Amino acid sequence: MRRWICGVLLLIASCQSTSLGEGAYVVLLDAAPKGLDPRFATSDSSAKIVALLHAGLVSTDTSSGEPELELAESIATPTPTRYEVTLRSDVKFHDGAPVTSRDVQYTFMELGSDLVKSPFSGITRKIKSFEIGDDRHFAIELVSADAPFFTDLALGILPAHVCEGRKECPENIGAGPFRFLAQDGDDVLLAANEDYFGGAPAIKKLFFRTVKDDNTRMLALLGRTADLVQNAVSPLMLPVVLEDKRLEVVTAPSFKYTYIAFNLEHPILSNLKVRQAIAYGINRDSIIEYKFRGKAVLSTGMLAPTHWAYNGDVERFDFDPAKAKKLLDEAGYPDPDGDGPLPRFELEFKVSANKFRVSMVELMAHQLAEIGISVRVRASEWGTFYGDIKSRNFALTTMQWPSVLEPSLYRWVFHSDNIPTPENRSAGANRGAYRNARVDELLVAGNLETDREKRRQIYNEVQSILAAELPYISLWHEDNVAVVKRGTKGYFVTPNARFESLKSTIPAGAP
Repeated sequence: MRRWICGVLLLIASCQSTSLGEGAYVVLLDAAPKGLDPRFATSDSSAKIVALLHAGLVSTDTSSGEPELELAESIATPTPTRYEVTLRSDVKFHDGAPVTSRDVQYTFMELGSDLVKSPFSGITRKIKSFEIGDDRHFAIELVSADAPFFTDLALGILPAHVCEGRKECPENIGAGPFRFLAQDGDDVLLAANEDYFGGAPAIKKLFFRTVKDDNTRMLALLGRTADLVQNAVSPLMLPVVLEDKRLEVVTAPSFKYTYIAFNLEHPILSNLKVRQAIAYGINRDSIIEYKFRGKAVLSTGMLAPTHWAYNGDVERFDFDPAKAKKLLDEAGYPDPDGDGPLPRFELEFKVSANKFRVSMVELMAHQLAEIGISVRVRASEWGTFYGDIKSRNFALTTMQWPSVLEPSLYRWVFHSDNIPTPENRSAGANRGAYRNARVDELLVAGNLETDREKRRQIYNEVQSILAAELPYISLWHEDNVAVVKRGTKGYFVTPNARFESLKSTIPAGAP
């Protein structure tokens, strides 16, 4: 086995030495980026690289999770529908052209055009008018008040002189801290933007290498052919990593949210007492301790405890098998043979084929068997799995929202207008078919209200209702976990797990 590992390490090192990323700072990804145009970057890997290439008016990739000004020098909101923006005077695109009001207008107003048809076209529909004063000053008037619009301003700004008249911009020219050099399949090479207004990054060449296999990523880390891996090493393997004194682990709380979703049209799961019993029957504390090595915190809803709108004063379901059994009895599902082998009923639990996620669900299935529920775990590769979830072809499933920053996400996930149909599987993310008129009303109000304290009150009520009605079982917020070479300076993990800190990171061994 040791000889085999050494052979693999040598193979990885050999491949790396002749690869696109020779001499670069190497970051391993577990999934390939799917395009580097900010108007189409919907995958997590794409969004992470895009944020380094394309700067927005504001950035949400911050250590606090709160939006901060980026290309904008100032943003004034004299009314809830009006945004008056002044651009910084020192910002340039990678080709040397200044970033102007015209570039911002092009980026935002073309999202919904017949040519572009961006997944983010809803942003354009929010805008009533775009008024240019001069190269650095413009105003956006919205159709109506829209609280999430401020975070919409984080969309990467594109150069109109390069992109206009094209569906996509193949040159990948932005105004971010790194510029595009090359792409080979799933791997992307960037270089430091020496003219970046925030100062040139210390990392001169940055290579994103896609390694989908968990074991191969581990071997690359241990074989010293990678400089950084973030949220792509199983928590169970961290003790192995920590044994290597050349590596260190950087952790921080996250806005990631892991949950169990119910199909509320399922004849058994439509019963609230059954859902409550399942919630009481899962020992989340033990899973966090043994599966995550303690690197997660229990969740009470989509928002993490550090979020400004978090409400922790909601109904909770701590592990209580006796209460779970009692609820199942009350729901009309008595145990047919007491402590015998026969179950009360059987459910199918769908999960992606990720080995760690499968093992986690198998542990939950074992726990639910203790209260009399037989669970069949069905793992599928991502395309098949996600197709089933979007089609509501599931009873139970577990998934994760990678970054719940803007609470308006609640509307996309739980408003009754966003229940997918056979005709439109992308109508929204309310895949469990949750319906509550009061929640619908609150979610609309939450989008319209721009006063933060009033918004907080709205979402406090939303969180209370959802915790009680259990369309989801909230599981945990996993910590962001990065593994870097020991001696790396300045690297920190943002709550949304983006690579913002790479622009200020000093690699290990650098002078």
